[in-house]
Amino acid sequence: MSKYLKLVKVGKEFPAPNGGRSIVVRDFDLTIDRGEFVTLIGHSGCGKSTVLSMLAGLTPSSDGWMFLDNQPIVGPGPDRGVVFQAPCLLPWMTALENVLLGVDEAHRRLPRRERRALAAHYLELVGLGDALDKRPAEFSGGMRQRVGIARAFALDPKMLLLDEP
Repeated sequence: MSKYLKLVKVGKEFPAPNGGRSIVVRDFDLTIDRGEFVTLIGHSGCGKSTVLSMLAGLTPSSDGWMFLDNQPIVGPGPDRGVVFQAPCLLPWMTALENVLLGVDEAHRRLPRRERRALAAHYLELVGLGDALDKRPAEFSGGMRQRVGIARAFALDPKMLLLDEP
């Protein structure tokens, strides 16, 4: 199996209030194979969110190298999605419309019908196929998170194949 994601000696420093530097992550190594699921766990403040922010391309690393599919990670891209701890859904939109926000931006060249099918497919995949027309207020917190997960999955151009393997 090929190494899909590779972090080598990744580090992150931030300016400290006293004028120095605060080291948040140091010499972090991680290798993930294609199709593998990994969870980062640790106590509050240990750098989990910082590592994920660097992987998403939202925060540059201070040290080390990050590669996704043998390409350096240099910024955000549709091949990496972020689902924040607090659900980020627009309350006046349905689940389908919330997923379509990202899909319409990431897959502009697809016909509208195909973009809707893609969004509906990933909502179905996370168990919300019967709730496409419901608004976030009608969902539990976990269901809201699943809408965000569906949106993140649907953004990746490699996810355009709707057929299950």
